[in-house]
Amino acid sequence: MFLIALGVSYLTSGAERIPRVEPLVTEEGQAVVFDRITWQLRELAKKLPVEQAWPQGQELERALDRFGLASNAPPKAIPVPAQIAPDVYLVGQDRVSNLTYMVDCGPEGVAVIDPTYESEAERTMANVEKCGRSRKEIKWVLNTHCHVDHAMADSRFREAGAEIMVHAEDADAVEKGTRVTAYFLIEGVSSFPRCKVDRRLSDGEELRLGNKLIHVIHTPGHTPGSVSFCIEAGGRKLLFSGDTVLYDYRLGWQGNPYADNRRYLASLQKLESFTFDSTPLRWDLLLPGHGAISMDKAYLDVSKARELVADDLDGGREILSVPFSTRHYRERMYGRPPVALPR
Repeated sequence: MFLIALGVSYLTSGAERIPRVEPLVTEEGQAVVFDRITWQLRELAKKLPVEQAWPQGQELERALDRFGLASNAPPKAIPVPAQIAPDVYLVGQDRVSNLTYMVDCGPEGVAVIDPTYESEAERTMANVEKCGRSRKEIKWVLNTHCHVDHAMADSRFREAGAEIMVHAEDADAVEKGTRVTAYFLIEGVSSFPRCKVDRRLSDGEELRLGNKLIHVIHTPGHTPGSVSFCIEAGGRKLLFSGDTVLYDYRLGWQGNPYADNRRYLASLQKLESFTFDSTPLRWDLLLPGHGAISMDKAYLDVSKARELVADDLDGGREILSVPFSTRHYRERMYGRPPVALPR
C-alpha cells in the first residue's frame, strides 16, 4: 500500500509541477497564447500602412526591427510541456511548428492528439512523462488528419502500445502511405511510414476514453478525413481543430491536390453553427495544429475562418494558409492597439 501511495503521489506531483500556459489579452479581449512569429506578424499588420508592400525576407526582418517587434517578443515556440486546461496539456513541439496535445483520461491512460514527425516521438513521450504519466500509459493516438506533419509518428506510438484512431476517409493514407499524407513536401522524406489504423472514426462518434468523452466532428476539406475533436474541461468546450481552424484568420494549407475548398467551407459553416442536442454551441478554447492557442472566445476564430474562405471563394482567389500579407487581413488590422507583453 505504501508503494502504491508513493506512486500516486509521484504522478500527482509531476502534473502539479507543469506550468500553465500564459496568455496575452488581445485588443479584441481574447486571451491568446502566442508563438513569436504569429504575434510579430499580427502586430506588424497593425503598424504597416496597407498601401505599402508587405516585406519579404530580410526586408521583413528590418521591418520587425523598425517597429520594435524583433527583440521584445514572445518565445519562438510555446514552451512545452504546459497545462492548458484541467487534464489537457501541450506536450509538443518546440522544435517544429506543430502542436501536440495530451488528454489525461484517468487511471486507464492518456490520449495523444497529433504526434507529428517521427523525429519528435521520443521528446513527446518524455514530455508525457514530465506531466506525471508513463509512456506506457499512452493508450490512444488521435489524428485530426493524415498529413505527414501530424501523423508521421503514429507507427512509433503504436509500437509502444497505443491504439491509432483516424477518420475512415484518411485511414488508407496512413495505412498505405499515399500522397494524400503530403510526405513529398518534407525534405528528406521519400515515403510515409505505414501504420495500421486500429479504429476508423466516423462523424458524430463519441469516444469514451477512460474518464473522458471525446466527440468526433468530420470537418473535411483540408484532407478528405480531417476531423475536429470536442471535449469539455472545466465546464468549457475545447475544440481540437487540427488544420481546419487556426487562430485569427489562419487557415489550412489548401495547395494539396487532394484538398477540396468547397468541402472546407462547408466544414467551417458546420463548426460555426454546431449544436449539441439542438443547443447552439459557442466554442471556448481553440487548440489548433499550428500557431497560437485561443484560451477563450474560440468562436471568433471559427467565424473568421468561415468568413475568409467564403470571401476567397466568392472572389475566385486562392485560399492562403497565412493571411498576414493579404489586403483582407491588413485592412482589418491596421491601426488597432498593440497587444502588450508582460514587463
